[in-house]
Amino acid sequence: MRVDFKCRVGVLLLNAARESELVRICQEFVRIPSSSGNERQMGAFVRDVMLSLGYDKAEIDPCGNVIGTVFFDDEGPCLLFEAQMDHVEVADPFEWEFYPFGGVLKKGRIYGRGATDQKGSLAAMICAASFLKEDRDPGCSGRVAVAATVHQEKIEGASSRFVCNSQRPDLVVSGEASALRIERGQRGRAEIVVETLGKTAHSAHPEYGINAANHMIALISLISGSYRPVSHPFLGDGILELTKLASSPAAATGVVPSKCQAVFDRRVLMNETRDGVLSQIEQIIREACGRIPGLKASARISSSEERCYTGTQIKGENFVPGWILEKEHPFVEKCLKGLERAGLPPEVADRPGFGTNGCYYGGVMKIPTVAFGPSFQDLAHITDEYIETEQLLKGCLGYYGIAGSVLGT
Repeated sequence: MRVDFKCRVGVLLLNAARESELVRICQEFVRIPSSSGNERQMGAFVRDVMLSLGYDKAEIDPCGNVIGTVFFDDEGPCLLFEAQMDHVEVADPFEWEFYPFGGVLKKGRIYGRGATDQKGSLAAMICAASFLKEDRDPGCSGRVAVAATVHQEKIEGASSRFVCNSQRPDLVVSGEASALRIERGQRGRAEIVVETLGKTAHSAHPEYGINAANHMIALISLISGSYRPVSHPFLGDGILELTKLASSPAAATGVVPSKCQAVFDRRVLMNETRDGVLSQIEQIIREACGRIPGLKASARISSSEERCYTGTQIKGENFVPGWILEKEHPFVEKCLKGLERAGLPPEVADRPGFGTNGCYYGGVMKIPTVAFGPSFQDLAHITDEYIETEQLLKGCLGYYGIAGSVLGT
């Protein structure tokens, strides 16, 4: 599908050759399975694509992120574009009309796992930086780094530490599918594990034991009734949602469970801390201990550890803070100016984005961060995931425009 408009940043025209190249690269990305921990082939291909497109440097870091750089000079800022290489697993490929790793192009859509989340964004930003270098507008100052990251789906923000340490970006654009609008914030996330302890007994004589599952049921009811979410006028509520529940010993039958774990997903707002989020649940547990006879319960922030395809272990607590930029922030204004010059509507989303690695850059490191990308959030993770080629091409123009605006054209 042709996009019949021009971008007057330098003199960019997405001509037929550039359009075809971008669509082809996106298709090739989708054709490479790259679930979390299995991004090796994808990473090697991304690096090769960057080098073939004239990047000044393209390297794979210790945890497998691919970082390509286009240099203009040493005086200006470092603008980082970041998108994930990994994707969620395909539960049942037979439920798909199109093969999940076929990269089929049909009626203006590229089908496949990761097309929207976030291989389309990755292809668009890689091409945008290359086109900007080709066009060599003399007003550009600084450098563009494009990072294709690993393990975003399993441990949000962990691999971004490596990118941040090596690149020291001044400004960050995360490739979230945002319908081509600037997203200026997102809620963070905490995973809270609540555990109850009891005493095993034969289920024929439960009076000899203490049923940890029964205690958990009562405790969950109290948490549900007592928890009052904090709220933010833009980010919304700090919701708390039960996502997992399991008792043990699980392998045995006829046994009163001695342990039960519940996992809650807590969305974190601006200025909330790890200890503050956890203390809300701990306070409810203390109150519950006075109301439920024999209750032994505790709460903690869960931890994750994942092995990258390079062998590097990445780990950390499952807590990332929320972040937000004001509409009037200079970076937001430059992004909007870039979109306008690219021929796109200069729009700011009226709601926060989904979970991205932006939580590390914006939330932890306090680097000015926005999310911007082609396609729509409700197409991520679905059966027959796809990206519209029109969105893909406009996304490339958007990244080109943002980079040109930020680097000073």
